[in-house]
Amino acid sequence: MGVITLLTDFGHDNWFVGAMKGVIASISPTAAVVDICHEVARHSITEAAFILRNACPYFPPGTVHCVVVDPGVGSDRPAIVVETDRARFVGPDNGVISYALERQEVTHAIRIEDERYLLAPVSRTFHGRDMFAPVAAYLDAGVAPTEFGPAVDSFVRLRRSTPGKLSGSEAVGHIVHVDGFGNLITDLDEPFLAELLAASRQRYFRLQVRDHEVRRLAGSYAEGQPGELIALIGSSGYLELAINQGNARDTLDIEEGGEFILKVL
Repeated sequence: MGVITLLTDFGHDNWFVGAMKGVIASISPTAAVVDICHEVARHSITEAAFILRNACPYFPPGTVHCVVVDPGVGSDRPAIVVETDRARFVGPDNGVISYALERQEVTHAIRIEDERYLLAPVSRTFHGRDMFAPVAAYLDAGVAPTEFGPAVDSFVRLRRSTPGKLSGSEAVGHIVHVDGFGNLITDLDEPFLAELLAASRQRYFRLQVRDHEVRRLAGSYAEGQPGELIALIGSSGYLELAINQGNARDTLDIEEGGEFILKVL
């Protein structure tokens, strides 16, 4: 029994995810189907890519990750299968799987074209059901990635947001994800922060976002007082801005792409 994961922006107020699971069950009935998330912000390719990157390392080797966040459904954008040394990925060629591939070695990249492995007719508005779900199921059932179509030399890779150094002791960071608790996950990782602190030979910093300021790095959400804005290294390995028992996004009125200044004192 293999594992197939599903990641979509479909939500839970419709039949879309259920229909995909029905297709998978019809083709590979022994597969364990795991829902990563179906509440991705509508059409947010970057949010889905971030979620997939953080979730996929915790699945067993050979897992099939089926991702359907596809604003271009029905257009001429390709559909692809990418196999790596750890997993298989199925989805639109719009960059949604690219973050997950950063730490994996790609062995095959295939454009999905063989109609034998698709439902007929293929709806121009529901490739998740008619294309991606059956391909994911056939992969789990043992069909080789190369059976689905021709190999491709390249596919869309999203450009990752990165912090920028303004000086030896000052940097600008960006919000790359807002989770369901309103915590703001940034593009500033633990090694970058350590390097900034080491370069200035200081142990303290000031983080300025809008008219709010943080002066210490907490070890957990609970280390902040209720309502206090804190900074911490979260489970993704990146600096987060959070409010204990509160919502940092609403308090700071900032969304994905927003900037902040970090200065070592």
